[in-house]
Amino acid sequence: MTAQITKMLGECRPNEIADYLELIGDADAAKRFHAAGGKAQRLSVPFINDEWGYTGAKIGFIPAAGNDALCEIVNAIGMEADDSLKDKALKISLDVFHVQNYPGTGKHRILCEFSGKNQTQKEAEAMRFALTVAANDKSFAAHIGQPIFVGVNVGKDGLSFEGRTVNVKSDTDDLMLDALGNATFRDGLSLLTTAQPVLKPFVKLAEGVVTSVLNRNKNREVFKFALGLDFSSSRTTAKLRLGSYVVVQTDETEWNWGDFIWDPASGAVLPKSDRSKALKLNYIVFGVAITGA
Repeated sequence: MTAQITKMLGECRPNEIADYLELIGDADAAKRFHAAGGKAQRLSVPFINDEWGYTGAKIGFIPAAGNDALCEIVNAIGMEADDSLKDKALKISLDVFHVQNYPGTGKHRILCEFSGKNQTQKEAEAMRFALTVAANDKSFAAHIGQPIFVGVNVGKDGLSFEGRTVNVKSDTDDLMLDALGNATFRDGLSLLTTAQPVLKPFVKLAEGVVTSVLNRNKNREVFKFALGLDFSSSRTTAKLRLGSYVVVQTDETEWNWGDFIWDPASGAVLPKSDRSKALKLNYIVFGVAITGA
């Protein structure tokens, strides 16, 4: 089965976005996109309070630290890599998912899919994991420290890691997604994949669930990103270190990570200019640690 939807909602024309918003019951937002013109290109769309419409990403890094003090966030691109991680087994976890704004009204149900490669001695094996989260606008999803991949061997070339999020509004998928998010199922899958990181039937299971969800007309891909974390000396690629990676959904061209800090107490990215306010964008934080540490 091939997914019918292959592009992010923010890449669509205004009339396509408006039709989708009407379909999921967000009439007020739909009116703004209808007003933008049926034939208009995406760049002319006024993304006002529509942070889900951004199609770009910025990647920051929070160094591993042993205290609760405010922490600087650095640009993951161009920083120094940790060469000692070559051929090590790592754990990748979903630590934070901040939802500033997603399509529709009320509590959002979001399907998250993550994929990558496990560099074994014989070959590179596919990894895939999917889970659902729920959150209102301007809030955090409740999955903190959720393991995504355990025992990932990064080899000598680093880690290739991709992810995407899907806005789920189709009631048809409730039973299937409830099973996917069930703690017993998830914990059992985690145990199996820990013993054998890439158990092919479960890779296909996760892929099948996401493909099925994307084929419903009320479900749309909202965000996708790719993290290529390597050990090179290049100043234009993201590097692999132990710590946390912040992936922000934004089209901002003059982004400066020096304008933000990480607050461990609230588990949020805060602007340095006003620490009483949270970052008003959708973002995800992934933890990278040694397996078993």
